[in-house]
Amino acid sequence: MSSTYHSLHYHVVFSTKDRERSLPESGLDQVHEYLGGIVRNLDGHSHGVGGVSDHVHLLFSISPSHRLADFMRDLKKASSVWLRDRSGGRGFTWQEGYAAFTSAL
Repeated sequence: MSSTYHSLHYHVVFSTKDRERSLPESGLDQVHEYLGGIVRNLDGHSHGVGGVSDHVHLLFSISPSHRLADFMRDLKKASSVWLRDRSGGRGFTWQEGYAAFTSAL
């Protein structure tokens, strides 16, 4: 075969530290948009982002050359920095780890 085709999608769920309701209720759409932007900046394809004040769901695809653990580390780090900046210096932290589910479509 002269080329490779892949279609692997990840559904990832992760929460705020101690499941505290620390994501802003009034700004959840902005948080979701920002997370989708980070996925795109990391060379992924965001297919949907949602969630509530204590956890988020992301549906995205990445290249097989990406390592999911590295991708998630970078996504959580970038979003933590942004959320801390938006909160006026108040601390923000995601939980350690995440749940990831895959399917080939």
